[in-house]
Amino acid sequence: MKNKIVTFINRENLLKRGEKVIVACSGGADSIFLLHILCHLGYDCIAAHCNFHLRGEESDRDENFVKEFCKKENIELTIKSFDTTAYAKENKQSIEMAARELRYNWFEEVRKKFNASAIAVAHHSDDSIETILLNLLRGTGLKGICGIRPKNGYVVRPLLCVSRLEIEKYLKEHNIQYITDSTNLENEYTRNKIRNIVMPILREINPQIDSIMLSNAENFSAAENIYRTIIEKEKSSAITITDDSYIIDLKAINRFSEPFTLLYECLKDFSFHPATIKTMLTAEGNTTFKTGKHVAHKIKGKIIVTVRS
Repeated sequence: MKNKIVTFINRENLLKRGEKVIVACSGGADSIFLLHILCHLGYDCIAAHCNFHLRGEESDRDENFVKEFCKKENIELTIKSFDTTAYAKENKQSIEMAARELRYNWFEEVRKKFNASAIAVAHHSDDSIETILLNLLRGTGLKGICGIRPKNGYVVRPLLCVSRLEIEKYLKEHNIQYITDSTNLENEYTRNKIRNIVMPILREINPQIDSIMLSNAENFSAAENIYRTIIEKEKSSAITITDDSYIIDLKAINRFSEPFTLLYECLKDFSFHPATIKTMLTAEGNTTFKTGKHVAHKIKGKIIVTVRS
């Protein structure tokens, strides 16, 4: 188990010896295992716990458990409390999205404070499979079926090489305690339905589904890298950027084998709906398209995007 994780960390260049690493620790099985294993592998870990105050006494129970665990293991700990409900309302976000934003913004603050080289989070292979299925249900491009990446900026995921079952087995064998978030057992959220209902059915249909999904994700990731290389090359020949405009040459777009795909990639950061982007390709004459922050003018074979005044 340890050797598998060490090999994965080294192969993906996730962590370096002698440099501090911030370890997100909720108190659940995955994060307790991550904190335990990284410390035992000799990394200089600082635990970071978020209290979102969303589950009443259970939220405080989690915080107290992490405090006791870190005290027992002599691990430095930093804790942050959030009024997640108020933040979500103020920013017109779902509770889930608000908690994610608060969590990762604070982790980055902690990383800078301690001059750490990475923020380690406890996503494992089951999480990656669930993410693929979730993205397929929502509608996704190639990137969405590549699973969770081992590294995203300073955020690293050393446990993507192991499963939830392996983690729970290790904790049981080594008599390491953890707490369970009661909401993980509920099926109100789509991810929980995939975890608790869909995946058991898929494993019944094909006991090898986990390894098949992970193998597919690797293949899709390789294909996505090729796709991204080609797209970026084509975009560079189609786009001109000035001080106040983003100009797309439609002649260059239409020379590409898949014009809509290329135009979508050129415009996706401006929040234009895919149906609107299709219309841009076929609309005749001078036309204008708007989003909340940007306006696109189709003029003489070009699309000129500017900020709305």
